[in-house]
Amino acid sequence: MLTSHALNDFRQMIKKRIWKAQYKVSSTWYNITIAGIDILETGVVRVKVPISPGQACTIAGIRLISVDGDVWCEQSTSIVIEDAAISILQWFDFEITEDEE
Repeated sequence: MLTSHALNDFRQMIKKRIWKAQYKVSSTWYNITIAGIDILETGVVRVKVPISPGQACTIAGIRLISVDGDVWCEQSTSIVIEDAAISILQWFDFEITEDEE
């Protein structure tokens, strides 16, 4: 059984290993800076990704990149931005749990 210290180490590892985010328009991926990575009171690690494309477009995907340049997670989406002034905030939640079996 993992202790609370071990679970906290896993959460901290996630915070340290995520480097940047990217969003996809058509077939092109664009780099964006992560707004923050927080550990919530529930233990969930939340990665906040603000997206401001500066033009009307449809965002087809969002992904997180590790410090090694590897894709850690990717989410397909279809978010329509109709006004260049519009920004969105997307987030990824990671919940670290242990299953006793």
